[in-house]
Amino acid sequence: MSSFRALALLAALSLAPSTAGAEPEAPVSGETYVFTSVDAYSVGPTTFDVTGTLVGESTPRTFRFWSGGDYAVEASRCDRLALLAMTRPGRYLFSWSHEIAYISPPTCTLTRQ
Repeated sequence: MSSFRALALLAALSLAPSTAGAEPEAPVSGETYVFTSVDAYSVGPTTFDVTGTLVGESTPRTFRFWSGGDYAVEASRCDRLALLAMTRPGRYLFSWSHEIAYISPPTCTLTRQ
């Protein structure tokens, strides 16, 4: 792990909102979640947890997205995009969607605001 990534992760853990400890919400298949800020993220073997503030909201929430075993490459790409969104709050919109869980690969995008 690069020192930059380790520092960003350490900062995220120390600055994560109190909602970061709450049970993650399950997303709705076919819905796109667009975050104006990403406070924390965690990648597991088949899941990707994101804590952040959605567009139009002011309170951070945590969502658990399922990446599926065969879609680990897409999840790792999303990991890099979430990290960039964390290090540049207010500059990017991070979004995640999954048309049909376990059947289609997740879609993750980063858009400059």
